[in-house]
Amino acid sequence: MKRILIILGILCIILFVLILYQKSDVTNEEGIKIFYKNQEFYLSYSEIRLHKQVSFTTNRDDVFSGYNIFNILSSIDISTSSNSNFTLQSRDGGSLKLTKEENETFYLVFQEDTTGQFIRLVIPTDEFSQRWIKYIVTIEIE
Repeated sequence: MKRILIILGILCIILFVLILYQKSDVTNEEGIKIFYKNQEFYLSYSEIRLHKQVSFTTNRDDVFSGYNIFNILSSIDISTSSNSNFTLQSRDGGSLKLTKEENETFYLVFQEDTTGQFIRLVIPTDEFSQRWIKYIVTIEIE
């Protein structure tokens, strides 16, 4: 009986340490890789937060606060034209292709879930939220 209690105690300690490790793994140093003209840029969450946050309302009347992606890109000397193509990839393997011509503005919005903080792309003019993508990790611009 004593042996079982010791083993259960050790397992509880290991579980507690793993939970703490998972929580500490989510930091402000997470970010997004941007690929543009054979160059790679990295924007950490804290760098994104340095930009002006904008409140906006979608066509469905949902209200968000986020960061205009074009302002962020221009701050790192990436110029986009109306025929620029964007491919966004999420950490769960999903991807989304957009053109600047199709949508006037894209916003990066910070959200949280049980795994921690993540960035979501929100397009205010997309009435059914079909082209929104969560857990963005890379953006390719052509």
